[in-house]
Amino acid sequence: MRTRPGAALRPYFPLAAGVLINLSIGILYAWSVFVAPLEAELGADRATVSGAQSLCLFTATIGCFVMHRLLHWLTLPQLALAMGAVTAAGLALSGFGQSVAGIYVGYGLLYGFGAGVLYFIAMTAVAIEGPVRPSVAMSINMSAVAAGGIAWSPGLAGVIDAAGSATAFGMAAAVVLAAAAIGAALIAFSGKEAPATGAIGLFQDILTNRPRVVIAIFLGFFCVAFTALAIIGHAATMTAAWGASAGATQVAPMLSSAGYVAGALVGGFLTDALTGRRVLVGVGIVMGVFLLALYFAPGVVMGLAAIAAVGVAFGVLASAHPITVAGYYGTAALPRVFGRIALAYGLGGLLGPFSAGAIYDADQHYGTAVILIAVLAFVGAAFYAGLPRRERLGASVKPAA
Repeated sequence: MRTRPGAALRPYFPLAAGVLINLSIGILYAWSVFVAPLEAELGADRATVSGAQSLCLFTATIGCFVMHRLLHWLTLPQLALAMGAVTAAGLALSGFGQSVAGIYVGYGLLYGFGAGVLYFIAMTAVAIEGPVRPSVAMSINMSAVAAGGIAWSPGLAGVIDAAGSATAFGMAAAVVLAAAAIGAALIAFSGKEAPATGAIGLFQDILTNRPRVVIAIFLGFFCVAFTALAIIGHAATMTAAWGASAGATQVAPMLSSAGYVAGALVGGFLTDALTGRRVLVGVGIVMGVFLLALYFAPGVVMGLAAIAAVGVAFGVLASAHPITVAGYYGTAALPRVFGRIALAYGLGGLLGPFSAGAIYDADQHYGTAVILIAVLAFVGAAFYAGLPRRERLGASVKPAA
């Protein structure tokens, strides 16, 4: 019997769609290359410009929160197309609005919401049963966001230098729209559907039947996200403040993204081997230790090492979180339960970059910000330590046959 061309690849289409979508929204982790140019173009201070990223990260988690309900009205491919249009419109408005209000509405609200839904579309696509082990597929998918950040950073910096921020935003809009359209087609052509998320409303059973799990992960995630996103959002400007050359300043966001990719790729394996609770606790401790070292020995080399370490730890977290949540609740409940927990990411993103920018504006250095977020990382590890020791990993997250 003759096999149709491409039939052997079709089971991989959902994973490919998730990776492509996450690569396209990697601008989330390349934002710091916009900070200094936007300050100059808009005549705004660092806290104001950083506030757009904070708002974006918060509205992204609103998108994560409502995504499972949107799937009751639209199919996964339809939702991908719709959100591709929303994110592209937001990026275009950010570039051609030429104002602080345009950045906040376009990037902060429209792009943020659409990117959050697209992130969970990618996660849901990868949760579709396929030939790749779930923990490996999730690791590959989560690493794609930061891999996109690596690709975006030098490209955006070059376009900004040559033609300004407006052109860079316009280019990003076109890429995100194209990626969403191709991802939607791949999911549709795979012939598979996402696991049913259930009919539970947005605010029903908000803490689930295992409130200890939701509370511990939510509080830990808030602390660690605050820490990581403050560092990632200011990677370029931090290295400049420590006296780095222009080349090192541009490398900093790429370094955090490269660390994130590496961490996300190994996060699934670590979670399988050690359990999610241990991995999450370790993430907070690693961030805290490196940031303490940076506070007591500030400088370009230690700064770049700390940025890379935070990136690696945050990447591990990105893979460990969904696998751990699926271990406690099952794969079908992942969009619903993790969508609620992801609000902690939004709160951390809302406060982290803005707070670091405000502290810098007040002190004209990052020392105070570094020590405060180092302490917060250790607090996050303590919250994660409150998770139940027994996870049902292997019962609810198992390899495809």
